Amino acid sequence: MKIKWFTRGLQTLLACLLLPALSAPALENGLARTPPMGWNSWNTFAININEQLIRTTADAMVDTGMKSAGYEYVIVDAGWKAKERAADGKLVANPQKFPSGIKVLADYVHSRGLKFGLYTDAGTEDCDGGGPGSSGHEEIDAATFAAWEVDYVKDDWCKSEGLDAKTSYSKMSAALRATGRPIVLSMCEWGDNRPWSWAAGVANLWRTTGDNKNCWDCGRESMNQPGGYPRGWTLILDRQPALQQYAGAGHWNDPDMLEVGQPGLSIAESQAHFSLWAILAAPLIAGNDLRSMPKEIAAILLNKEVIAVDQDAKGIEGTLVKKEGVLEVWARPLADGSQAVVFFNRSLTSAPITVEWPDLHWTTGRAAAVRDLLNHRDLGSELRRHTALVVSHGVVMLRLIPTAN
Repeated sequence: MKIKWFTRGLQTLLACLLLPALSAPALENGLARTPPMGWNSWNTFAININEQLIRTTADAMVDTGMKSAGYEYVIVDAGWKAKERAADGKLVANPQKFPSGIKVLADYVHSRGLKFGLYTDAGTEDCDGGGPGSSGHEEIDAATFAAWEVDYVKDDWCKSEGLDAKTSYSKMSAALRATGRPIVLSMCEWGDNRPWSWAAGVANLWRTTGDNKNCWDCGRESMNQPGGYPRGWTLILDRQPALQQYAGAGHWNDPDMLEVGQPGLSIAESQAHFSLWAILAAPLIAGNDLRSMPKEIAAILLNKEVIAVDQDAKGIEGTLVKKEGVLEVWARPLADGSQAVVFFNRSLTSAPITVEWPDLHWTTGRAAAVRDLLNHRDLGSELRRHTALVVSHGVVMLRLIPTAN
């Protein structure tokens, strides 16, 4: 039976190519010209962190080849702060977990050729309840981060009742810039206040939804309840297609950190997750335990051809261009004139998926070389379409390169 595709992304993809200027000017701090790449402690360790864990993870970033592949930030998430500020108002590290202090730890990360990231909260208290937030202390906290030589600040949104998101994050943004140190600002306010519409001039990246979880589509039942968020990574994916016009060099939509390699995801699901985040020009922030990473997961995270798509200099976020039920095609135009394409199968059985050249705003008969990015092989040339058999919950990821006919 011939499949009749419902095309919904063509106009959106074309609009990406002809984007108008953003309503808010982009943050000009010279940072995150491509989506940030690194590792964050939260997904595996939550608040159970200490300086030895961070040191050994920095070592693993180098030893596993993550650094060579482009991952550069080692980000310490919630759980590092002492319960109270020092007498002079400065933040203090938990002395049991980080007895050497944050500056010494940052120095070690830098000694490995990496950059150092640190968590705070724009409200009055961190999300884990373990330390004071930065509300009302933006200037002193920014100065402290700069003195510790922090390179990346993740700013959460707990205990923020009565606060205005744009005002709060603008204060931290200005305070960080005033230090003179180049520090990436990652806003984590979960998309509650439509940050994509105003945050380009405030932060280098902003969360578009609630937290990602290590599951396919958990949390679906609570999405429409007050305070409910999509949790499974496919549900978060579904929230992204309307946002691509707001992303670009130095200011990125952030669908949250990677769950690749976490319990709860199959290898196929981890591969699909990673490939689609690359199509989205999403930050690639790993969260698995790098010290004991299986080779199958390393092969996903270290795939330089997929990483090259995520880091493409054109900076255009990809989107959904074709859909029929549980079979989808996502695409992204790249700087060299080629397009990255992901065939995504949400069904429980393998299925063929086809992309037609008009789906990519190409004319039929235009020759394109087909490159399989997951298996690192050339598949020949096509003139009209390409079809691939895609496993359940898996993807096929291609680069379609126009050639002379």
